[in-house]
Formats: sequence, C-alpha cells, structure tokens
Amino acid sequence: MPLLTIRHVTTYRYQQPVSLGEHRIIMRPREAFDQRLLSARLTIDPDPAELHWIHDVFGNSVAIASFERRASVLTVISEATLEHAPISQKHVDVEAYARLFPFTYSAEDMPDLLRSIERQHLDPERIVDNWVRAFVSNDGNTTTIGLLTEMATSIKRDFTYVPRHEKGTQSPIDTLKKRMGTCRDFAVLMIEAVRALGFAARFVSGYVYNPSRTEGVVGGGNT
Repeated sequence: MPLLTIRHVTTYRYQQPVSLGEHRIIMRPREAFDQRLLSARLTIDPDPAELHWIHDVFGNSVAIASFERRASVLTVISEATLEHAPISQKHVDVEAYARLFPFTYSAEDMPDLLRSIERQHLDPERIVDNWVRAFVSNDGNTTTIGLLTEMATSIKRDFTYVPRHEKGTQSPIDTLKKRMGTCRDFAVLMIEAVRALGFAARFVSGYVYNPSRTEGVVGGGNT
C-alpha cells in the first residue's frame, strides 16, 4: 500500500483577543478495508481547557475542544500517516440487482437511505433532470458503473475548475449554466444529479491527491 502523510494547518487570526467557543474538529481519517491509519496527532494552540473525542452518527471521530482564555490567534494542526490502496474501477463490486439501471434498493436498506435520496435543491425547470437523463441509454442496457463513470468524466471534461476560498457552494443549476466551479460545486452537482435518478448519495470529505507539486491533478492538495 502507498504510504501517505497529511499535515493540515488551519489558522484563525482576529483583530483583537476573542473568547473561543466550543470547536468540533473532524480531521482524523477513517479506517477501512482499503485504508489503515498508522498514526494521528492533533495539536491546538492555545491549548484547550478540555479536549475529548466522540463518534458522530456517521461514525466519524470528532474532537471537541473548549477554551477558557481569550486569544487573537487559533491554530489547529492535524498530522496523520496512513496506508491507502484505492480500488480500481474494474474491482468495484456491485450487487447483482444494481448492476443495470434502473434498479430498486432492497426493502431493508431503504429506511436508512431515504435522506440520501431526498433532493436538496429546487429544479422547477428540470435543468438538472434533463442533464442527467442524457447519460441514460434508451435500450435498457445502462450499467450503473458506466453511468456514474460517464457522468464524472463529463464533469471533468466539460466543466472548468476555478478555485474559490469563500464559504458555501453554488447551486447545481448555477454550475450547469456557468460550466465552472470548485470541486465542492461539482460534488453537489453530481450528488443532486444521481439523486434525480433515485440513487442514494452523500458527501465524503477527503483530499485531492497530486503526486507532483509542479504538475498533475488540478486542485491537488485541496480538500
């Protein structure tokens, strides 16, 4: 497995000393069959008066920090080393019932998936619907992996990546009209698009891996 070390520094600076509220920090990578966490360390300056860990409803490790003294600078440093072996497309295993689109999720899974199928953005003119339907063939032989791969490839090919450090995301309709956006804008578009087809989809945070500092993936190193 490739060995990766991630050092993520977040710094807040204030014009004058401020009281710091409770901070919920979700920076610890998750372990899975394709990823093994070797070490992880969280450094906070100023030192919190209390720091404890919990698991949220999605199984994420969350550090909760509370502070007693005021500060004009707050720095949070997360350092992690892990082994990571991404799965190639040809090794993605899909349940037999879902290999062709359309399909229906099993009755036992539906209660847990409903919130991930529910659409979050109004689309009265069916702009997103019409865009995503173009990836579905009329002969009934649309494979699920092929559909998702073609959609992701289309976003990479037809849309322009533009960095934006401001908070928030564009609506999927804005992204389709502008044909540009950040990686989070593209993620929102794809999530909303596949939900329009009845897929369950949600965010998973991570880093855009760029093996070279001078060339390679656009936006490499960003979350």
